[in-house]
Amino acid sequence: MADTMSRNVRFNAMQAVLIDVGLILPTLIYEGLAENDIPRIYAEIGCNFVYYVYMSAIVYSVVMNLKGRKPNGLPIVSDAAEVMTGPF
Repeated sequence: MADTMSRNVRFNAMQAVLIDVGLILPTLIYEGLAENDIPRIYAEIGCNFVYYVYMSAIVYSVVMNLKGRKPNGLPIVSDAAEVMTGPF
């Protein structure tokens, strides 16, 4: 199936998977700290930060795709997606 999809489609799919997996880490940290009594303001700041980073990555990827360019400007995610997509 990978032979029939273009490299950009595979890159975008891999980048979407990696962005989604990246959401697991903040969730695990939050769940691990749930037993501690964290002030609500810090929890809200953390949740807002994760939301804004996630939405920024999605908007960036969509805008770059609509412009016809490859969205390879996300620092860690784009490099990992590039490696996992392969040279073909």
